[in-house]
Amino acid sequence: MKSAWEEVQPNQIYRVFKKIPLTQAGNEGLIYLYQPIIGAQALALYFGFLGDAYDHHENEFVHLDMLDALNIGLPDFLKARKQLEGMGLLRVFVKEDPEFGRMFLYQLEEPVHPQEFFKDSTYSFLLTNFVGERKFRQLEERFRPKQVDTSAYREITHHFREIYGKLNEDHFSQKSSELDRVAQAYQIEPATLVFDQNDLDWDFLQALAKKKFIAIENFTNDFKRQLSLYHDLYGYDELTLVNLMSDVVQLADGKVEPKKLSRWIEQKNHRPESTKSEFATDQNQVKRFNTLRQNGFSEADIQVIQMSEENAPYAFLEALKKEKHSFVTNSESWLLKSLVEKSPLPNSVINVLLHYVLVVQNNTTLQAKFVDKIATDWSEKEIKSPEAAITHVRGLVKEAKTTKNNRTWERSASQKHAVRKEVLPDWVDKPQVDIEDKEKEAAINQRLQEYLKRKEGGN
Repeated sequence: MKSAWEEVQPNQIYRVFKKIPLTQAGNEGLIYLYQPIIGAQALALYFGFLGDAYDHHENEFVHLDMLDALNIGLPDFLKARKQLEGMGLLRVFVKEDPEFGRMFLYQLEEPVHPQEFFKDSTYSFLLTNFVGERKFRQLEERFRPKQVDTSAYREITHHFREIYGKLNEDHFSQKSSELDRVAQAYQIEPATLVFDQNDLDWDFLQALAKKKFIAIENFTNDFKRQLSLYHDLYGYDELTLVNLMSDVVQLADGKVEPKKLSRWIEQKNHRPESTKSEFATDQNQVKRFNTLRQNGFSEADIQVIQMSEENAPYAFLEALKKEKHSFVTNSESWLLKSLVEKSPLPNSVINVLLHYVLVVQNNTTLQAKFVDKIATDWSEKEIKSPEAAITHVRGLVKEAKTTKNNRTWERSASQKHAVRKEVLPDWVDKPQVDIEDKEKEAAINQRLQEYLKRKEGGN
């Protein structure tokens, strides 16, 4: 896993640049709209960089001074910097200087104007996701353009020509080239969210959408950008996104209203609105994992449970294959997509299934017949959590070992009288590796966790 020290060091020099001074609207947008999303440290870093950009005595700074000013360590600095980058508030450039080594240029971007922020469904969705519906309505009301009732008045505003007369068209034409050059210099690109749309297989997604009678015309650049947000934020794969769209599609014309889709997804992923609720959720997770430890789950087991809940199935499979120095084949990709779409198993349980097949049983690939048998068995037994899946597998493997050890006795006893024999699924009866090889499994789990964190940091 790449450490913060490998990306930036405290003694390295940086410069800060901003094309225009921060506007009052931009300042309010940062505080009230961006801060709930990026967090307090990232907001403080933006204003710290802004102070450096406005410094008329120095134009080069060392990172150590910024760390001291914000009272944070290097990992927290890098995390805050990347949060600014992801929201389009900061662009980062680097060069290798023969005298000073690696040097950075940080270009601060003007925040989106509050009115433009709320006009963009992606920004609105992000904000709703972090602050909840009640606070979102308060903020939307705060920045909503004010209207005044003029129905009782008669407008008597004078026009430009009445006051200033007619423009000299010949003189204006002579100056047009210079005026165009000046206008070009004032073209400022607004801050934009940074998404990698290549993470999604758009051909596959649109082919699925067509089968669900979702019009291809929906997939504009803005709509793709919105879907990429849901993919990054929730780990939704192509199948899940299409299923969500099919819930809100207009059957008459196949159109999907972006705001309607946004509201639907927000409802399905409703977050607690108060810090107290979030803290309680964290506390519940701690209590849950402590209970698992008391019930005999190892740290490796809990690590698998956490990873299975924090990652989408395809990302989890990709990480498993990466740590086995392999890759996801086309047949595996289609198998997983079919499994996610058709089986009632939660994604976390599907991830445990993948881990069992590729790590515990040390298979090199996912075989459709083998995987389908396990998925069917778990579905019939209504396994709904990763810990239940692990418990089930451990019990079956233990039972398979006991059955194997008692076969000689059973054959002898059967000659005297009939012996009832429990039939185990054939995917358990002959495990390829010993499930109790804790050290090997823990080592793979550790590398897997490091890879997933490294991948998350790169997004």
